[in-house]
Amino acid sequence: MKQLTGSMPIAALPPSTAASSKKQLLETIDWLQREGAATETNLKLLTALVESILWSEESYTRFLQCGFDAAIELFDISSQNWEFTETNSSPHNPRNWDEYKRLEKHQ
Repeated sequence: MKQLTGSMPIAALPPSTAASSKKQLLETIDWLQREGAATETNLKLLTALVESILWSEESYTRFLQCGFDAAIELFDISSQNWEFTETNSSPHNPRNWDEYKRLEKHQ
């Protein structure tokens, strides 16, 4: 689908589960490998992002902002043909996630 349309449908994204964070991260890396996106550069960037959150609160905030920017862009592209109300109320919409709302309040 990604090769045909240039975007990834929401259904193809790894589901958010109640699994441990470590398990989710490993599943995401496996997913990247299956999709051919686990390049050396991408994995180094992923490692740098994960390590950066340990350094300071500022690094963690920048990490969250970077992740939310990417998630919002992906969601907006993949949901562009949705009804407006469906887009706004979707649990897949990062703008509806509690952590995003908290981050927006602190900026």
